[in-house]
Amino acid sequence: MIKQDPVEQSEEYKAIWPEVEQKIYARVGGKPSGMGACFLLWKAKKAILKEDYGIDWKSPAELNPGVKFD
Repeated sequence: MIKQDPVEQSEEYKAIWPEVEQKIYARVGGKPSGMGACFLLWKAKKAILKEDYGIDWKSPAELNPGVKFD
């Protein structure tokens, strides 16, 4: 089972998620697809959550070091 950051289950996170998602796509210039797109999105998500909301979020890659993501 893939681990997910528990912060994603918090009411605070759920309340801001629509706004965060828009900011992610704005930062990366749209909705990327293909190999490696998840890493680009996760990098933007991590930065936005920290910079704009003070939330330390861990990506699936950070929480699941033995799993290969594309």
